[in-house]
Amino acid sequence: MKPLSIDLRERVIKAVDKGMKITEAAKTFNVCRRVIYNWLVLRKKTNNLAPKSGYQKGHSHKVKDWDQFKVFVEANKQYTIKDMAIKWQELINVTVSKTVIQRALKKIDYTSKKNF
Repeated sequence: MKPLSIDLRERVIKAVDKGMKITEAAKTFNVCRRVIYNWLVLRKKTNNLAPKSGYQKGHSHKVKDWDQFKVFVEANKQYTIKDMAIKWQELINVTVSKTVIQRALKKIDYTSKKNF
């Protein structure tokens, strides 16, 4: 979802500052009352109505080189996911969890059926 424009934010806050009730402003400008309250808090904290920026979107990816990961999986397919996580961690020097390896294996469509 894209943040609302600064122009709209300024018009809404200006109307509220001039005495318009927040409920009325919400109906007039077609925004949620909670949004207006959040903008008032934002203005009080930062003296600005610009939306937050620079925050991370999505999780950070521990597997960046997919070709290297595919080679790694083929070379270590006898290991469990837990052991693969430890070996991958040693290889790239970045802490990884079992879940990271599971997601990466799923992404490369790797399945391992173990029949005992």
